[in-house]
Amino acid sequence: MYEITVRLPIKKIERIIAHLYKKGYYQAFYEVPLDVVTDANGYSFVEKRDETTDLNIYINDFIEAKERRLLVELLAIDETSLVVKELNELNYQQTFDDIFLENGWVITIPDRRNHYDIDKVIVLDSQGNFGTGYHETTRDCLHFILKHDFTGSSVADIGAGSGVLSVAAALRGANSIDTYDIQPVEREILYQCELNAVKPVNVFQSDLINNKNSINKEYDWIFLNIGTQENIDILKTQGLLGFKDTTFLLSGMLEWNFHRVVNEFKKAGFLLEERKQSNEWVTCLFKAK
Repeated sequence: MYEITVRLPIKKIERIIAHLYKKGYYQAFYEVPLDVVTDANGYSFVEKRDETTDLNIYINDFIEAKERRLLVELLAIDETSLVVKELNELNYQQTFDDIFLENGWVITIPDRRNHYDIDKVIVLDSQGNFGTGYHETTRDCLHFILKHDFTGSSVADIGAGSGVLSVAAALRGANSIDTYDIQPVEREILYQCELNAVKPVNVFQSDLINNKNSINKEYDWIFLNIGTQENIDILKTQGLLGFKDTTFLLSGMLEWNFHRVVNEFKKAGFLLEERKQSNEWVTCLFKAK
């Protein structure tokens, strides 16, 4: 496969992308540059539509002179602006480094599972969903989960993504695990359970902010790792703060807004038992008084 790259104004790309498709260039990709800004709820993004960006076109055969001239005409550019690169397995496939957690635990891919102590390995083959273990929120949630004994416990993993937190709880002895996510993640989560030889979890696709009463039973533990406002909305919509026998592990919150969640738990009669912060990200463990 060959990658053809040219840098163009975004507004121009938006005008010509349909013409590329009509000419048979179906594998065309570009990203709109973003400005990361902060607000009361955390981070948000503003598209920079007046900027230039790379338009990447992928073809299966080497670009001949005739095709090069066609692209130059379609894109209305100088031929020297085209950058052509051959892609092969070595430079096209993304690799993931092993993630070393605390107390000897490690997240690794299936091919490297035998490199480590089998009793402290989480095997993860993330297929695009959030929860690879690289983000601070995932690591800090795992910090709490892996040091607890979940034997016989029931767990709800809300915003489960790849299911890595559920797998960790299962490896630590959880008896019953329900996962909830707004995205269709069942196939991936069940795959992660199979890789780790743990009992398959129950997977529910649901928008817990707009759908009331989707959670109709209490759990020993609830994991909620999304974002400050989303965490609060789910807690209130689903009435979770009425679960007085539940231990809550919340993350996805930032140092300038996590106190909003703490206040909700305090009003409901819970104690902030432990807090962990990595960079600006805050993870909290709550229990009823």
